[in-house]
Amino acid sequence: MTRPKVSIIIPVFNVEGYISDCLQSILGQSYRNYELLLINDGSTDQSGKICNNFASSDSRIQIFNQENRGVSEARNFGLKKALGDWICFVDGDDELYPNCLEGIFGSVDSLKSEVIVARSFTFKDGVVQNERYSFDDSFLIVQYDGNHLISKKSYIRGSVCGCLFSRKFLFDNDVVFPIGLKNGEDSIFMFLAYIYAKEIQFIDQIFYLVKEREGSASRKRSVNNVYRMIDNIKYIYQYIYLHPKLNSLQINILNYSIYLVVSSIFNKLYYCFSLKNYFGVFNSVRNELLTKLNIGTIKQSKTKVNLLNCSLFLFSISVLLKNFIRDLQNNGFSKSNSL
Repeated sequence: MTRPKVSIIIPVFNVEGYISDCLQSILGQSYRNYELLLINDGSTDQSGKICNNFASSDSRIQIFNQENRGVSEARNFGLKKALGDWICFVDGDDELYPNCLEGIFGSVDSLKSEVIVARSFTFKDGVVQNERYSFDDSFLIVQYDGNHLISKKSYIRGSVCGCLFSRKFLFDNDVVFPIGLKNGEDSIFMFLAYIYAKEIQFIDQIFYLVKEREGSASRKRSVNNVYRMIDNIKYIYQYIYLHPKLNSLQINILNYSIYLVVSSIFNKLYYCFSLKNYFGVFNSVRNELLTKLNIGTIKQSKTKVNLLNCSLFLFSISVLLKNFIRDLQNNGFSKSNSL
């Protein structure tokens, strides 16, 4: 079995308290055929110095410095520099599971896959905890194309971390991270991979470990971040417009991604709700929704998509109410346990 070269791309921005553990988790892998591309995205702490210290003792590490441009541009820069057969994205505050690369490439024929999905978990104090984007054993039987994966298996993930991508596949289909967006870049990248991928393989191997920490971009809750997500709707519509050769199945998948963005917007709005914020966000979303969303044979959330197509107002209220009822139930459960 071939032992392909892996390009591991890590955007680095002010993660001085985490980057050493991240790099050690990679350098300690028993699988050795990889290059490690560190994109220092204008860090103002000691992250750059720490990376330089690691690079001085391992020739597989390459460091590239740029002004702060955000995670998407850092990753895209890494893609341009990558020479490996496979691409792996790692965040500077996360880690890889011990010897996971050996486990993955020891059990998969990489020549027959375009995307590999392995298992991701949160972890704290060195203890593996909850699985993210979980999948059962039925996913391990066959390879999937993106349409089948979404329409029949209802599998959606909002992170590229925990996946490996064939570099040839990404370049042949010009799959890159969206520039100018501040939230949800991973989700858009994954959906672009879905619409082109014909061979997606799932592996029963713990791969990626997520350290959830306050202050990370994915955890910030503010109305400004909610407004920024509205740009994702515009980006997806523009992508469809600029790619007239997309077939109906591909457009249906991208329409479904628009629904998920709208749903996420109102879910996040719940945590910074006010009438002013609601009507401001509502009107902005309404102005960006250009068409009814045809999702074809995608079964997941079909009723909710129909509601969105019928009335954005009713859809938004249903999302907010769902969050409100959930909090009521959780608070009631907590109070009953304290009695």
